[in-house]
Amino acid sequence: MCGIIGSFNLPGFDVSSRLEQLAHRGPDGSGVLSAGPAVHGHVRLSLVDLTSASDQPFRYGDAVLTFNGEIWNYQEVRAQLQAEGVRFRTAGDTEVLAAVLHRWGVHGLARLEGMFAFAWSKGEMHILVRDRFGEIPLYVHRKGNGFAWSSERKGLGRDCPAAPLPPGCVLDLPNGEVRPWYERPEHPGINDRLISLVRDGVERRLVADAPLCCLISGGLDSSLVLALAKARKPDVVAYTAVLDGESADLRAARRLCDEFEVPLVEVPVPAPTGDALEAAARAIEIDSKAQVEIAALCIPLAHAIASDGFKACLSGEAADELFGGYGNMCIKGASASDIGWREIRVAQLLKMARGNFVRCNKAFMAAGVECRLPFIERRLVEAVIAMTKAECPPGKGALKQAAAGIVPGWVVKRPKDTFQGGAGMSDAAGRVLPDPAAFYRSVVQTAYGPAAIARPPAGRRTARASRRAA
Repeated sequence: MCGIIGSFNLPGFDVSSRLEQLAHRGPDGSGVLSAGPAVHGHVRLSLVDLTSASDQPFRYGDAVLTFNGEIWNYQEVRAQLQAEGVRFRTAGDTEVLAAVLHRWGVHGLARLEGMFAFAWSKGEMHILVRDRFGEIPLYVHRKGNGFAWSSERKGLGRDCPAAPLPPGCVLDLPNGEVRPWYERPEHPGINDRLISLVRDGVERRLVADAPLCCLISGGLDSSLVLALAKARKPDVVAYTAVLDGESADLRAARRLCDEFEVPLVEVPVPAPTGDALEAAARAIEIDSKAQVEIAALCIPLAHAIASDGFKACLSGEAADELFGGYGNMCIKGASASDIGWREIRVAQLLKMARGNFVRCNKAFMAAGVECRLPFIERRLVEAVIAMTKAECPPGKGALKQAAAGIVPGWVVKRPKDTFQGGAGMSDAAGRVLPDPAAFYRSVVQTAYGPAAIARPPAGRRTARASRRAA
């Protein structure tokens, strides 16, 4: 994970000075490079190929790439390119992405499994691209025929109102057109090897040349990720945030790590203050009460992980939304038809691209730590979305059945709670702020302008709404 910022046909936008606002995302290096009317800026958190050969902005022939994220299957794609005669000078995934774009164009992205947002300039071609499900944020400001972009709103500032590039889309900067590069399959088929897909998601995200760890709450999702990570990486270490030392989540995390024989690092989180909650809202740049409360737990956790020398962590994030963990959320408005049920899960994915993924990315990158989400494995997401309501009922029935025998039975049977609720943050924050929703909205709007709290128009596709906003 890194941070990118840049401009196209916007001479008044000083990329070099604004790059400093993203320094927390890339402690391992930074750079700025011009490519015709485009200026590319990058800060690096090195996890794959730790040498300077993979520093960015990355030159590839006459092209320039700035890339934030990870390509999980870069070694497989590298082998495919080598079989076609492509030679490589680095060992990282950045050059693989550049080679894919150079040889196969945007259509080549279909071969990649990963989370990413990038800017690519080659000749008269200048594009911005975001991954299939929007795991990696990318904000775009438009002024006339000029554009500026950044991994965080901080890089653009209040003077450059911005909209997120829609997930799975490419923005052609010279003509301002936004178009999808990824189309969700209508009938991808039901995959009865659910656990193998989760395992693939975990194992792909364990690939790194730098140390990584796992997050654990004691719930099913993080417990399953830890179990699968332990099977592949026996020396894995688990981290958990501790606000209330007597919480049920903490007791469950301790019990699970004892049974798995995994070292557990308990990170104390101080009781929230108004200043701390304001700082969390500023860090993640969104005004959702739930997201800010989770961020208030995750930011101290991320700093502890970084201080112990880890550069990445695996999380059980997104399983609830994908598998219908919050039953009331999924049941409300669900039609009896399977089509309606699938569309609700698709809507949850789009909502996560505006909320969970943004918070997860920025809260951990505030400390220079990359958070990886195994449950957003492309084949897993497509398989689950294709399931009928009977096959994937509310309450995560499908995931519980798949996890049986891998995690202890008592974990599967634990009652469901939110992360912030189980840790005690919701109650603690409620004692500090009488009207938290209004407070967070005011903080974010004051810092980043009205565009930062805008909601997509009801009943319209995110891509269309963002295209007009950009």
